[in-house]
Amino acid sequence: MTISGHIYGVVLNDSVELNELAPQFGEKPYAAPPVAPVVYMKPRTAIARGPVRVAKDEELVASPTLALLFARDASRCSAAEALDCVGGMALAIDFALPQPDYYRPAVSRKNRDGFLALGDWAAPAPVENLSTLIDGKAAHSWGMDRLKRDPATLIADLSVFMTLRAGDVLLIGLPGDAPHVHAGQSLRVESAALPAVEARLEEVQS
Repeated sequence: MTISGHIYGVVLNDSVELNELAPQFGEKPYAAPPVAPVVYMKPRTAIARGPVRVAKDEELVASPTLALLFARDASRCSAAEALDCVGGMALAIDFALPQPDYYRPAVSRKNRDGFLALGDWAAPAPVENLSTLIDGKAAHSWGMDRLKRDPATLIADLSVFMTLRAGDVLLIGLPGDAPHVHAGQSLRVESAALPAVEARLEEVQS
């Protein structure tokens, strides 16, 4: 399976995070909570081909998530049809620099080269939980029951206003309480249904 299209992701698909941010959505500049999925993009150069390079004192947010690889176009499809468009699934770690809020975040904070670790693609399967280990120790657990929109609903809602084409990748959401990491640490994200994904953070030598 090959990525030949765009890499999309969504934020604010964690119901726990949404509940915590609810008071802010009533204030400016938001005025109301988002109705449609909030989409961002990552370039293919963001896919890690080795260690994730970070500065000595730099801290990254390491968000475990699921990556869906589309085998055929999804446009205005129903939730019942949505997963039929998916040809593969993989565990992923989406790295980013911490940001104070979601209002006009700097693109460079999410899209540095190597800021996306992808595991091996496998046939789509039900996933209940993602477990993150840092330096071999349990550091985070994210149940998929926290998703505001499950993968099928997310695809259907996105397909109303954009076409997810064969070869595109969709990251289904990020936990609001994702762990923070720094140079010298190693990560591993596991799930019972998919191959694990690993990443090592290496200090940039000046």
